[in-house]
Amino acid sequence: MYDILPWIGLGILFFLCLPIPSVQKVLLEVSAWVVRLTMIGLLAGGVYLWFRPDDLPAGVSRVLADFPGFLSVLPAVGSQTFGLCLSCWIATALVPLLAALDGGRRAIRLSTPAVVVEHAPEPLPLGEPVEEMGVPILRPVERRTAAAALASAGNRTTR
Repeated sequence: MYDILPWIGLGILFFLCLPIPSVQKVLLEVSAWVVRLTMIGLLAGGVYLWFRPDDLPAGVSRVLADFPGFLSVLPAVGSQTFGLCLSCWIATALVPLLAALDGGRRAIRLSTPAVVVEHAPEPLPLGEPVEEMGVPILRPVERRTAAAALASAGNRTTR
């Protein structure tokens, strides 16, 4: 039974890696909320450690012992401000990740084309002549051309 679980996980991860807009959108939404809630939990843990500095888990102390340079930036272990400062440092490190996830959500939202629904024209009664209409030609406007047109319009002065 447990031999099939890695294959199921592989299939799910493969599906999440595909460039399907709806899957990307859901994945970015969930990831952003997970990071956001983690940051809120970290900050709440820092506030808790402000009131009870002796409740710092031993695992946190062991991990921080591996980074003496980082410990030199923080207040003394066991002080009231230690947990609060530690949670602020970790949350600060996660802010760029949250900004990237929010930017990715915004980019997917902007890149999704809007659906334009046009109503079909009513059919003409039989026997009436059909008017031929020209098709408007839509040319893409380049940014440089548009900028030059705006610049030249702004340079005109009245004498």
